[in-house]
Amino acid sequence: MPTCKTADEVLTKEFLEIRTRILDLAAMLDRLDRATGDVATDRRMGMIRQGLAALESSEPGRAERVQLIFSLPYEAQWQEKMSVAKRG
Repeated sequence: MPTCKTADEVLTKEFLEIRTRILDLAAMLDRLDRATGDVATDRRMGMIRQGLAALESSEPGRAERVQLIFSLPYEAQWQEKMSVAKRG
């Protein structure tokens, strides 16, 4: 049975990747700030703000919460709407 890594081991392994992704995100948001026009009320910007807020939480399950922010709500008739044949 594999042993669980310590938080320090995980941080040591993941730190540079986390740093890189945060810098990438900051650069993308900076490009939005420098662009012409205003997207402050755009639904997608709202989802980005919600996703960033979810990352600030120390509660477990951040990845799931962020995924749900960017997911469409479940629709029972999705196969018909997407023209997908039902299995079975």
